[in-house]
Amino acid sequence: MKLWTEKYKPEKTNEILSQGKALKETAEWLETWRPGEKALLLYGPPGTGKTLISEVLARERKWFLMQVNASDERNSDSIDSALSEVSKNLSLFHPGKIILIDEVDGISSQDRGGVKAITKIIKESRFPVIITANNPYVPKLQSLRNHCRLVKLSRINVNSIEKRLSEICEREGVRTKENVLKNLARWSSGDLRSAITDLQTLCQDRMEITEKDLESLGYRERETSIFSILPTVFRSKNLNASRQAIRGCDKDPDEIFWWIENNLPQEFEHPDSLANAFDILSKADFFRQRVLTQQNWRFKGFMIDMLAGVSFAGETSKRFIPYRSPDRFIRLANLKRRKAMMSGIYRKISSYTHTSGKIVHNFYMPYLKIMLKRKKKPDQEGIELNEEEIRLILNS
Repeated sequence: MKLWTEKYKPEKTNEILSQGKALKETAEWLETWRPGEKALLLYGPPGTGKTLISEVLARERKWFLMQVNASDERNSDSIDSALSEVSKNLSLFHPGKIILIDEVDGISSQDRGGVKAITKIIKESRFPVIITANNPYVPKLQSLRNHCRLVKLSRINVNSIEKRLSEICEREGVRTKENVLKNLARWSSGDLRSAITDLQTLCQDRMEITEKDLESLGYRERETSIFSILPTVFRSKNLNASRQAIRGCDKDPDEIFWWIENNLPQEFEHPDSLANAFDILSKADFFRQRVLTQQNWRFKGFMIDMLAGVSFAGETSKRFIPYRSPDRFIRLANLKRRKAMMSGIYRKISSYTHTSGKIVHNFYMPYLKIMLKRKKKPDQEGIELNEEEIRLILNS
């Protein structure tokens, strides 16, 4: 049986959902790109169309698409052998060519030379290079970002996903009851590919699907990130589904508590609903504190039950909500990132000066900061600092 994700894959750009801005930027970049210029890095959550945009744009232009997966071609030799020649030679049967490097953040930090090889391809290619990643800000991609123009893809709107699922059901002759497609779209958390896959699973040997069928689907194959479970907790109106989502999440319930607390005002716009939601959350906090003070872990189950009941507080927002990380987590993440970058700078300088990181911090950094303030860069043959590292040193 053919997968519905392939059967109903968009053939034209106007069939791609919710990515008008990214499509426009990519198309304009392709028209103006010249050899030696930066690559285009499309980034965003899974199932939002990063690879699809390249495929459709190449098809519409009748260009050849050379696609490799960076998770498979991990080291410099395999990347070079796959792309070196094809990025320099014209195609006999196509007027143009796109070099697509998928899932570049799948390269392990232990895979030596992979990022360096991709950078070399970007510099030497006679054709535009498009790179995709879920998260381009991981430390291992820091040097690659300097050679890319970044374009962000957003999570697909719930209403758009519901409409596409409805179109598929109509073409497959499947009837739906209640809000099954709406909830399926919400559970996908902006991942259209995941939603279509789940729909096909539900429709196996059925010509009608209901809320009960959706509940039985559960979270057995779903990515259990915090962004996947929040739509269920806030909007499902199904205590069992919310409880399963929280228990299946890769984060501790204590951390989920703060995520819910931080995003309640966005979900519950009506004052009464918001008050009810915070009242339920306060009861969850009561049991959370009992766990901490009494070390009685049975209260954790009561806490999860209260968190799962937040969706019953009232009417939630009907618009798409970009969930925000709790402010305390953002501050800790920024601090951790700055420390990691500074450690990397210390290693660069210590390997050149044959000293320890402590000596670099105490004796070399003050003078380096003065040099950079006077707009005098260090000797590039020995130490190569990018703009982000320079800003960090100046602000340290």
